[in-house]
Amino acid sequence: MHKGISIIICTYNGKSRLAKTLEHLAHQQIHCATEIILVDNASTDGTKAFADQWWLKNGNQDIRYHSYEQPIPGKSYAQELGYEKATYEYLLVCDDDNWLNPNYVQTAYEIMESNPEIGALGGWCEAVFENKKPEWFDTYARYYAVSKQGTVSGDVTHKKGCLYGAGMVLRKSHWEYLNHLGFKPLLTCRKGNTLSSGGDTEYSYVLRLLGYKMWYDERLYFQHFMPQGRLNLDYIKRIRKAMSESNFVVRVYIDRLKNNVVSENAFQRKFKSEISHKLKSNIKKRLLGSFEEKEQAKEYFRTLKRLFIGYNEYIKNSNSIDKWLLKHKGKTV
Repeated sequence: MHKGISIIICTYNGKSRLAKTLEHLAHQQIHCATEIILVDNASTDGTKAFADQWWLKNGNQDIRYHSYEQPIPGKSYAQELGYEKATYEYLLVCDDDNWLNPNYVQTAYEIMESNPEIGALGGWCEAVFENKKPEWFDTYARYYAVSKQGTVSGDVTHKKGCLYGAGMVLRKSHWEYLNHLGFKPLLTCRKGNTLSSGGDTEYSYVLRLLGYKMWYDERLYFQHFMPQGRLNLDYIKRIRKAMSESNFVVRVYIDRLKNNVVSENAFQRKFKSEISHKLKSNIKKRLLGSFEEKEQAKEYFRTLKRLFIGYNEYIKNSNSIDKWLLKHKGKTV
C-alpha cells in the first residue's frame, strides 16, 4: 500500500458548501503524499463540475485531485467508491462542510504512521454558523457532532468507544481486509436529504472487534459549518430518531465485545420491567412534558417496541456479524 493520505469527500448537492471546504484543503501544509477523492453522490445542482473547476483554478499543486460520480443514493455507497479509488493507505473522511485546520492532514499522517494499533483516528470541531447561533444549540451540539472526543489526546477505545465520521482517519488495508472477509455494514448512511445515522459508529466497533484502537488527538481541529436550514428542533427530533435506530444495531457489536449472550427471555424480562416501572411517567412526559421530556418519552416507547418485537432482528444482525468475524478468527462458518 502506498504511503500517504487520500482525503475522501462525499457530497450531495454540495455546490454551495464546497468552496470553503476546498479552500481549507488547498491551504494544507503537507510533506506527505496527498490526494483528494471527491465523490458526487447523485447531486442535481452541478456539484462535480463546480468542484472540478474550483480546484483547477485555486487548488494546491502538491495535492492531486480526482472526482467521481456515484449514482446510487447513500453516503455509504459514495464512501465505498471513494475508498476503492484511493491511492494511499490513510483515508481521511472530510465532509463537504468540514474546514480542516492547516496542519490537519500532515498531523494525521504522522499519528497514523507512529502507531499501527490505531484503527480509527479522530479530532474535534467547533461550529461556525451561517447566521446567529440558536440559544439551545449548546444543549444539543452532540447531535451535530460538535464536540471534543476526549479530555486528553490518546487511546479512547474504552472511554468514548467510537468516533464520529467527520474528520476520521482510517486505513485502506483494514477496509480491504474486511471486504475479503465478506463484511457488509448493517447500517447505511444518509441518502440525499434524508437522515440516517451510525455508519461511522458501526465501523468503529467493527475495527474494535478486529483488535484495533480508537484514538483521539486534540491537535486535529476543524470547523463544522452550520447552515441555517439545519438549525431547528425538528432536525433534532429527526436525528434522535435516526440515532435511536442505529443504536439498536450497534448494541449487537457492543454485546460481542463484552461477550454478552442475549436471550429472547432477556428481551421479555426487560420489556416487563420497563412497563412496570416507567410506563406511567413516560405517558405523562409524552403528553405534558417539555420538548426534552417528550423526546425522552419517544425514546422510551421506541425501546419498548424493540424489546417487544425486535429480538429476531437482533439475532439476524448477530448472525451477519458472525459470518465475517468467524472467518477473521480462522473458524469455519
